[in-house]
Amino acid sequence: MKKWWIICLALLCAGCKKEDIAFTLKSVRLNEYRKTNLPAQKLYLKVCEEDTAVVLARTEKYPSDLTLPAVFAIRPLIPLNLYKKGYRFQLWGDVSGYLAGCRVDMDEFKIIFPIDMEVSNDSLSISISGSWK
Repeated sequence: MKKWWIICLALLCAGCKKEDIAFTLKSVRLNEYRKTNLPAQKLYLKVCEEDTAVVLARTEKYPSDLTLPAVFAIRPLIPLNLYKKGYRFQLWGDVSGYLAGCRVDMDEFKIIFPIDMEVSNDSLSISISGSWK
């Protein structure tokens, strides 16, 4: 019985140490965004580094006149070190340009085993999903 507790404790400690492991982002779900006086257009998301604004990945386009939520696949699949850097997700329209953005920073948003992490502010709500490598 003593070995069982040691094994469980070791697995628990190993599972909580995600600081050096990359999270592979696979998809983004657009839950909601502020739609004030916008024309019908194709929407897409960009994943950027917070500090440099370098675009790491983009999604396919989705018609704004269809219902939400909408799931967007990320291309290319990118490893994100969520505990080391801040990332920004930006919503763009092919007619209007930049629409909204929100920041993902694990210092403010703690999840041990993320399957689906929701991030939002007053103008944009998204969920990101992927897996730990």
